[in-house]
Parts: sequence; C-alpha cells; structure tokens
Amino acid sequence: MAEGSDAGATADNPRPRERRRKVWDRAYPFHPFLFAAAAVFALMARNLNFASFADVAPSLLGSLAFALVVYLAVAAMRRRFDAAGAVVASIWVAGSLFYLGLFGQLNDMVSGGFPMVRSLPFAFAILSLLTLIALRLHRLTRLAHSILNGVALVLLATPLWQVGVYEWHNGKARAAYDAEQALAEVRQYLPAEESADRPPDIYHFVFDRYTSEEILQRHYDLDNRSIGRFLEERGFYVARRSNSNYQKTGHSVASTFYLDYLDFLEDDPRVKGANWRPIYEMLDDHRVGRVLKSRGYDFIQFGAWWVGTYNSTLADENRPHGFSEFAMLYLRRTILRPIFHTLPDTALTMRLDWDNAQCQRVAPQVEEIKSIGERERPVYVFAHFLVPHGPYPFTADGRCLSQKESAERGEKQGFVDQVAYANRIIRDVVTTLQADGREPPIILIQADEGPFPERGSRVPWQDAPAEELRIKTGIFNAYYFPGKDYLQLTDDITPVNSYRVLFNTYFDANFPLLSDRIYAFPNDATIYEFHDVTNKIREPASIADTMPGARAGPVDRDTLDPPPPSVER
Repeated sequence: MAEGSDAGATADNPRPRERRRKVWDRAYPFHPFLFAAAAVFALMARNLNFASFADVAPSLLGSLAFALVVYLAVAAMRRRFDAAGAVVASIWVAGSLFYLGLFGQLNDMVSGGFPMVRSLPFAFAILSLLTLIALRLHRLTRLAHSILNGVALVLLATPLWQVGVYEWHNGKARAAYDAEQALAEVRQYLPAEESADRPPDIYHFVFDRYTSEEILQRHYDLDNRSIGRFLEERGFYVARRSNSNYQKTGHSVASTFYLDYLDFLEDDPRVKGANWRPIYEMLDDHRVGRVLKSRGYDFIQFGAWWVGTYNSTLADENRPHGFSEFAMLYLRRTILRPIFHTLPDTALTMRLDWDNAQCQRVAPQVEEIKSIGERERPVYVFAHFLVPHGPYPFTADGRCLSQKESAERGEKQGFVDQVAYANRIIRDVVTTLQADGREPPIILIQADEGPFPERGSRVPWQDAPAEELRIKTGIFNAYYFPGKDYLQLTDDITPVNSYRVLFNTYFDANFPLLSDRIYAFPNDATIYEFHDVTNKIREPASIADTMPGARAGPVDRDTLDPPPPSVER
C-alpha cells in the first residue's frame, strides 16, 4: 500500500477524512443567531425614544447565548453540524423568542390569558412537527437553510435600519446634558472646603403618584392626615401644599437631581419630540449624586423596574431586585412567560408576572434599606418605589393579590390600599432610621407626581382644567433634618428646591432658592414644550372645579411599549 494512504478504508467504513467531512457539511449556521438578535432589536425599534443599546445589551447577550445552547444541543443529539441541525435550531429559537408574535392569536383562541400557559402544549406540538418535517425532507434542507438565512437577515436588518436612522436624527440629543458641566455650573454655590465632621446619612424616598392629603380627601374619600401627624411627631416638616414641578416622573425627578428647571432642554435644538434619552442621562449621572460623592458619600440606589431609575452608573451599589423594564417586556414576549407560569411560584418565576414583579421587589428593598445601618463612610440612599403607582397588587398591609383579586377590587380601591401600604412602609422605615443608638439621618419622603385624572387625551395638559392639573401635580412631600432647621422650607415648596435647602443647611452652601413653579408639557409627543401652569393650579379651587368632572383615575403608561393589555403603568 502506498505511503500516506488510509489503511482499512472500505465502502462500508469511510475513510476518516470523509467521516470528518460529514460531521460538518459547510453550512454556516447564521440564522439561529440572526433570529435571536432580531427578536431583541424588533422590540428596541418600537421603543427608540426610551431604549438605548445599554438597555438592550443584557437581553441581546442572553438571546444569543440561548441560540448557541440550542444549536449545540441539536448538534450534540445529531452528532453533526449541518444544515438540518441549523434549521431545527432556528425552529426552536424563533419559536421561543418570537412566542407572543407567533402564538398570540392561538393563545386568544384557547383563552390562555396573560400567562399564555394554555397555548404552550399547542406551541410545542407545532414546533415538534416542524422539527420532524425538517429532519425528514433531506432534499429541501439546503434550500430551507438558505431561505432562513435570508429571512433572518431581513428580520434583523429592518429594525437595525430603524435604529440607525433614529440615531442619525436623534442621537446628538444625549449630549444636551453634560454631567461634568452641570456640576461645574453649581460649584460657585458650594463651600471651597469640606467640614472635618462626618456629614449625616441621607435617605431619599420617592413614592410614585402619592398625591396630597387634599386630593385624597376630595377624589378618593380618604382622610390621610394620620401619616402627616405621625411624621410631625417624629420631627418632620410636612409641606402639605406641595406640587411636583412637572407632570411626569422623568422630568420631575430629573429636575430634583438637577437642582433646577429643565428649560435648557427646551432651548436645545438637538432635543425634540418624544425623545426621553436626555432625561434618562440626567437621571443616570446627576448633580446631587456628584456633589455627595465628592464629599465622601457612598451612593446606593434602590431602583424600580422603570428604565429611568432602574440603575445609575454613578451609584456605588444598585439594588433593583429584578428585571429591567426592557428585559421584562422582552422576556414576556418569549416562551419564558408561559414556562414561568407553569412552574411553582418563586421569586424568580414571578419576575414576569402581571404586577411587574412588584411583590418580589418592594418588600425586599424595604428590608435591605432598613438593614443598611451606619457605615464608616456617610451613605446616600435613593429609593424609588412604584407605590401607589399601578398596577395594584398590594393590600393595605402589603399582602400580594392575584391579578383576578386585584381586578375584582377595582383600580380606585387598589390605589387607596396602596396609599395605605406606602404609609406602612413610611412608618416602618422612619421608625428604623430614627431608632436609638444611631445618628439620625436626613430623610426626604416625596412623590414625583400625582395620579392621572380621567381626562380627554386630546386636550393639551396646559389647557386642562385646573382641578385635573391639581390631581396630577399634588404630591406628598416631607423632610426630616436632624437639627430641625426648617427656616428655608415652606408649605408649598416643590422638589426642585429640596436639595438646595439641604445643601444650604448641612454643607454651608449658598444656593439661592428658586421660585416654586409648576410646568406642563402638552402630551407624550412633545415632552420638551414647557408651559407654566403655576397660577392656574394655585388659584383657590372653586366648588365647580372640584365636582366629579375631574375625577382621578390611573389611565396612562409612562414609557416602553407595549405591555400586555392587562398591565397598567
């Protein structure tokens, strides 16, 4: 036998080189991974005013990893890497990641509801049948492989084109806010030298849509004065006539952290329409956080699922306790939703539940905040609780309801019960933070906005009746300064002045206090067109104003599209 020949090769026993060729038939498995990426970017393309690459990156990496696992699992079972295996992998990758789009109508037909569990056996049967067909029709495998590469490429290219066009027209808006410049602009009001004494810890709690005593009494028949009295007995200053500076969370909290109004965004030609990204930049890296970190504070953020406060790159520690908003909405579109609902209820499997995992987030965050205690370095804690913001899973004592139980209770009572739960949290946290044996911290307890009134959506907010604006901007607002120095606080102070007063009182700063103004932008399509509605809101309310024509009721969504119909935001 000639040197270099393959000994032992027969017709029934192919040469090793031929055997190796059959392990891989030179079919490049692009489409399973293209489908995985397309599923993520398709949702991003529908939410370009809210979602950035940083928001979608975890979902993208997770989807690509899922596609790799599926592809390798199919290859391991078939002991080869070939076109048929890639086709089978794509059947399961696309079927799993595009689950809502592919099987949503089927779910409706079998009355699967939000969990989509009833559609799961049918979906598995369909995907299994397609798998069997792909493995049986050998002659069409190569054609199917090529077609899937083309389809997947189009599915990915379309949203990527939309993302690229959006970035071309709107990407520069992020540069409208420069965190370094923002800090430099207020250095003149800060003392040149720091005090040698350890500054007090600072806890800032935002209870989303927690409205004022007056609005609760007038529109919810709720006498909520007891929580104010509790805080006053604890040494707080309660600003009972306070309003938010804007009618939406993002603008309100951004202006609080910015220590100023957002006029510069209105005047910047790069900032336009419904592009929320400049607001999110301000929430991510803000003046307040930079000032406090420069003075030795550790910054801990307890964010909500909402993208604006989910985390902060400025924070030393982020404690969101759950999925981000984009990840939550994306995973709800996948097969993970019905699978989670078939498994026993755990903190993990309920992360995609109807209540946006509020029941898995809020209580653990409260307990973690209570356990922080005193540290060697001063600590700044910011916590954003979506309570009493909808959906409404909590009872007054904090017990979690099912979706059916919450629906039967009704939205109005749900809001009232969650105000009671917010009060329970406030009492619990304040009692802990003011316990004997520790230096009392500064405590700010505020709302960012009030609940949404029932109103005509076509009426611009600045033209809304005064009572609707009072409902939307009346907020709970209370301050605790250990030294009880409340000289700069007023009954109608707004959050834009909160940190100006705090820094003046505790850091020897000399910030001038701003006029407490209230601004409204027309609608969600024009979020940087600001109209001063202060006088309209603060003129005495007449009897006609307060009649049921301007009833309170949660009707809006704040950010990403599209949540399931049963999910209110």
